[in-house]
Amino acid sequence: MSITKLGIPVDAAESRTAAVCINETGDSRVVIAAKGFLLVVDIESGECAQLLFPDGNTEYPYDCFASSNGMFYVGAGNRFYALDPYQLIYVAVLQISQHRDELCGFSYAENLQGHIYVASYPACRLYRYRPEEQDITCYGSMDSEQKYPSYMAVDAYDWVYLGIGTARKNIVAYHPQRSERRTLLHEELRGIGMGQVMQGEDHQVYALLGEHWAKVEQGVVIERLTDNQLPASLYKGTSFDKFHRQLQGKWRLLSHSLSNRELLLKHIDSEQVKVIRLTYKSEGAALSTLISGPDSCIYGTSMHPLHFYSYDPHARGKGEGQNRLINWGPHVIQHGFGGNIAAYTVQGNLLIGAAYPEGRLHLYDVTRPIQTDKASLLANPNGQPSIRNPLCVSSHPEIFRPRCVVALRDQEHVVYGGFPGYGMVGGALCIYHLRSGKEWLIPNSALIEGQSTVSLVEAITDSVLIGGTSIETPGGAEPKAHSACIYTLDLEKRSVMQCWMLREDIREYTLLLVAPNGWIHTITSCSKYLVWDPGCEGVIHEVDLSSWGKVLHSGWLLSVEEECIYGVMGYAIFRIPLDSLQPERLFIPEREITAGLAKVDNELYFAMSAVLCSYSMKEG
Repeated sequence: MSITKLGIPVDAAESRTAAVCINETGDSRVVIAAKGFLLVVDIESGECAQLLFPDGNTEYPYDCFASSNGMFYVGAGNRFYALDPYQLIYVAVLQISQHRDELCGFSYAENLQGHIYVASYPACRLYRYRPEEQDITCYGSMDSEQKYPSYMAVDAYDWVYLGIGTARKNIVAYHPQRSERRTLLHEELRGIGMGQVMQGEDHQVYALLGEHWAKVEQGVVIERLTDNQLPASLYKGTSFDKFHRQLQGKWRLLSHSLSNRELLLKHIDSEQVKVIRLTYKSEGAALSTLISGPDSCIYGTSMHPLHFYSYDPHARGKGEGQNRLINWGPHVIQHGFGGNIAAYTVQGNLLIGAAYPEGRLHLYDVTRPIQTDKASLLANPNGQPSIRNPLCVSSHPEIFRPRCVVALRDQEHVVYGGFPGYGMVGGALCIYHLRSGKEWLIPNSALIEGQSTVSLVEAITDSVLIGGTSIETPGGAEPKAHSACIYTLDLEKRSVMQCWMLREDIREYTLLLVAPNGWIHTITSCSKYLVWDPGCEGVIHEVDLSSWGKVLHSGWLLSVEEECIYGVMGYAIFRIPLDSLQPERLFIPEREITAGLAKVDNELYFAMSAVLCSYSMKEG
């Protein structure tokens, strides 16, 4: 038996911000940052040059910067890069820290001397790069609690200002030569969110203090803006779609998208829009969770960028030339942004997915053709557009990062949950009624407070759910709990019935199943397989699977007919018979499995990074 590679569903990369570089002679280049490389675009010729990061670095950038003299700066992982976009060479490659988990380049600023300041995550350290000396200096952490230094500016007196958050917003003013640090936000203003600062012309700096902006200088507030009128920002766009600086002359940069492989320009007089096609080579976008739909096709999305794809295992019998693997593109998932569908379930003809970001719930009727907003309007230019398919029907920041969704046996409701948004601790659950569209949010305070539900299954008793929690806080807040738990929830009363702490050292119950006899099966984030008997309230079986690699969300499924569990972990395809409860590793992959799991007939489907794969369980 072996693994079959079915192909790369999404041959695309994601733009991770961009910058417009203009040198002393007025020549311009647009540089787009991506995972593992930079793409330099010559606006005049339309030519694209792809430059891989040195040393085989394939980390993600988070922001980038164009200096006043046209140089380009970006951080990826713990590396800082200075690029000459005209000579197409890296003039400096520097390691900012010995810590591999420190990520460089969450924000940037340039002082009057042309020195580049850059901030890191999660230690919130401030660094200074001097182009002439090509050296980098660390000034230490600017906030010992918060992790995201997402905004930066520097004034004419070399005071550096950082907008920091997420659980408690902060604005820090720091003078490198004096080692003097001040906090500009009063305690009553330091709620959930991100401190904001903005760089104006002539090194004027503005800070958002509560609801009003103020001009700051030499580390103090010198003038409050009563009408909140600010000069034009040097940044356009939001998140990874933003870009630093703007083109000169008659053309303006509108947007950049490696996912769409296009850069859009607009003429300021004629308003003509020009498209420059972006050419680059990609290893493909990593795949997220996948599922077998109601039609026995495999469905999933990629991550960064989000594209929706499908694979039909039976396509060969449907006619010559039938394409089994189809990338439906970046616009199919409504409000997809740069996230992914992280959890799926099936109810009738509906494929139902819960997506990051913003905790969005999507419904896809597999019996109807895919219908996007744009295609709908083109088909009905003078009438009401037809119903979009897939359709986003719900969104909750309290479930900003969904991890689980379950369709109930009543065939009318689905329930989904996950982690909350930035700076928050403990996620909610949402009950959604498929026919009416009504929904009910169960807040975290009514569940296991300070913990998030990341695995969910319906108990053998109707109207009772079993949830597995996580104490982790991927949105930047500090955890409040010390051990995760498994709980039962009365759906009619929307209240917790029982709560069990199986082991004190468990941080997350990543996978959860309930067997026909009512026993609860789980695999924890530390790869412990546990079987819990709710009747005697005890662990009746335990196996350490850590040698099999990482546990994967949605990485297993129950086969009632075969009376076993099938699953995948980082370095294992496995089976667990319900009679013996002894996990059996069926196959050891050469490369790490990164996402799962779906089953159609005798085939298991999963992903190895960007590659969709299958494993046949047929004998011989």
